[in-house]
Amino acid sequence: MEQEKWINSVMNSTDGITQVKPDVLLFSKIENKIKRQNVVSNKWIWIAAASFAILFSLNFKVIFSGPNKSNTDTEMLVASIYKSNQLY
Repeated sequence: MEQEKWINSVMNSTDGITQVKPDVLLFSKIENKIKRQNVVSNKWIWIAAASFAILFSLNFKVIFSGPNKSNTDTEMLVASIYKSNQLY
């Protein structure tokens, strides 16, 4: 019951407010701003797409080519450290 009173008071709180009239030229101003917006040319769209494709292909190549170094150097280093590393 109290919740319904609160809901009704909130809903009726805007009854005394007068409606604001917008500027007569507001709609035409909005339309003019929309028409004057800068449009990106197709050339720049294609340049961005090509740059993305090049970047993607380079990343793909770097990730999947990996180092061609054999593991023998690393294994030898680990083996030499392992023999001399006495913890007790």
